[in-house]
Amino acid sequence: MIETEEQLLHYVSQPFEQPALQALAEPMEATEIVISTFPKCGTTWAAQIAHGLRSEGDVSFGNISEVFPLIEMGYWLGHDLSRPQKFSPHLFKSHMQLSELPPGGKVINIIRNPGDTLVSYYNFWSGVLFDPDVISIEMMARQLFLLDRSSGPHNMFRLNYYQHLVDFHSADYDGQVLYIAYEDMKLNLPAAVRRIARFMGLDPSKILQQKVVEQATFGFMSRHKEKYQELVPGGVLEMVVTGRVGDSKQKISAELQSELDQAWQRYVTPMLGYQNYDQLHDSISLSR
Repeated sequence: MIETEEQLLHYVSQPFEQPALQALAEPMEATEIVISTFPKCGTTWAAQIAHGLRSEGDVSFGNISEVFPLIEMGYWLGHDLSRPQKFSPHLFKSHMQLSELPPGGKVINIIRNPGDTLVSYYNFWSGVLFDPDVISIEMMARQLFLLDRSSGPHNMFRLNYYQHLVDFHSADYDGQVLYIAYEDMKLNLPAAVRRIARFMGLDPSKILQQKVVEQATFGFMSRHKEKYQELVPGGVLEMVVTGRVGDSKQKISAELQSELDQAWQRYVTPMLGYQNYDQLHDSISLSR
């Protein structure tokens, strides 16, 4: 288990292995869908919705990775990308930037308030990747959230939240992209289900829509949390924890929040024009 920031930096500085590079280089079919987000922005949640829509609400899987493999690190987690998928359209997940994804498919991108994302990401790895008594949220923010990735090794841990966001809203991707905000999914889950269904080219009945909404609630997914866990050498990664909005207001110091705000002004505003997260959120709101 990682116990110093230097060890954390070393961990995120390991380059991708060849299987990951090969998986990212394989073109997608036009009907295939990848849900790609910055970590802890609702990847598994959106996958539950998309899988429910394509499968008539099937939840017979032992673990959702069986029907929703991770492209770039699936081999490390035991996901089989080559296994035929029972349902169509085929569904995958990723945490890579849009410009790094295999070309030609459909991409669903979920965004989330940066402070809430950081808190959830820190809690996700605490006790598994590092000891939270010695690795603070400020340390993790420097290495897994604010680290400039303009240069350095290419891997899914060396990510910068703001560069990831900018890439998704500026890259020229050879395929269709749907943008949804995590906060909108919390506020109006039925509308999110309908938006995702249309993007997938599906026309579900109202009964199926209601079923998919119920199966995508926090209550349902937490009652069946074993279906959404990821087993790794250091322990169990819990994908369904709180689902709350606004945790950063209580969990992030004023100093760290200032760093996050400065990073937005450094990376996002010059490229996309949005002064803060709320402005970007409004631009893709489900109410539009």
